[in-house]
Amino acid sequence: MIRSTPHPPEIPVTQSTPFGADVGNQCLFSVQPGIRVDDALTLVYEYLNCAVATAYEAADNTSPEFRPLARSVVHHIEAAKALVEASIAGLAVRIEAER
Repeated sequence: MIRSTPHPPEIPVTQSTPFGADVGNQCLFSVQPGIRVDDALTLVYEYLNCAVATAYEAADNTSPEFRPLARSVVHHIEAAKALVEASIAGLAVRIEAER
């Protein structure tokens, strides 16, 4: 069948994913299904910003021998933020190309 109008691009969405405390045979929390992946990644980026602030605070307020450990957490979070940024940019390019 030939369609006269193009289909809008299909935007990826989240799947239900349980996490957190295991209560009996099920987890207490779950990522909701159907959230646009770009929106979810934007929220992840905000969570990572909070984690960086917490890690820096921990590094500044701990004994000198543990500061490198706290700062290594910051470096891991920065790498995760870069991956999230690249993923959001890649999604934007894909969505724009499909329009």
